[in-house]
Amino acid sequence: PDGYAGRMRVAVLADIHGNLPALDAVLADVQYAGPDLIVLNGDLADGPMPAQTLGRLAELGDRAVWVRGHADRRLVDAFDGNFMIPGLDTDPSADWFEWCAARLNRYYRDLLADLPPLVTLNVDGLGPVAFCHATARDDGEYILVDSPIAHYRGAFAGVAEPTVVVGHTHMPFDRLAAGRRVINAGSVGLQYGHQGASWAMLGPDVTLRRTRYDAGAAAAVLWSAARDLPGIEGFTGNVRTPASDEEALKAFSVSVRLQTRER
Repeated sequence: PDGYAGRMRVAVLADIHGNLPALDAVLADVQYAGPDLIVLNGDLADGPMPAQTLGRLAELGDRAVWVRGHADRRLVDAFDGNFMIPGLDTDPSADWFEWCAARLNRYYRDLLADLPPLVTLNVDGLGPVAFCHATARDDGEYILVDSPIAHYRGAFAGVAEPTVVVGHTHMPFDRLAAGRRVINAGSVGLQYGHQGASWAMLGPDVTLRRTRYDAGAAAAVLWSAARDLPGIEGFTGNVRTPASDEEALKAFSVSVRLQTRER
């Protein structure tokens, strides 16, 4: 975007999913780290505290660069009454998104609707870095740390930058694939494979960070705020005791195979 041409240090926060207690804990760590900018890398608000989370992020003002995630896009669809996946008569996630969308006002709807799917920043020590939620070609595509090189090559074929930062799978990693460095910042709000909220610091090095917070107290706050949210039991249960990396990779691998057949 215009105005971000200089080299800088960047904090990356992805997959907050309306978990305000986790976000507040991470923002305290981010303030101490002192980055020049904070990239909000998608899937920000759908979850137990959607409006409160967007309000906190809006307070960051010009310090934040926003990127659209697939859940942000679907939240807008739910707000507009257009929520449906082509080819499906029903969608099990519809109740989730409709509950969350009902808690937003027009300002937040428009904010999410206007987000770009990809931004590029010049990061100290790394040079040009592309930020997208899932992959460059699809904001809902699953790509894993052990995905084949061919998958990486196709997923980022349209990107010129040598480094790409993603989220979406809620599992942090940093690897080389098809001549490109791909970094997953992990999830602030809904972690898989570990305790604590994941985020990343870029410039001049890459550091995958983890912020510890009181998960039990956070789960209680989220339950109190959204006890009638369909799926709240599973959400707060994962906040307290995150799914293992093995469980998450197994589930995501099924999604990868389905998406591969559809392409």
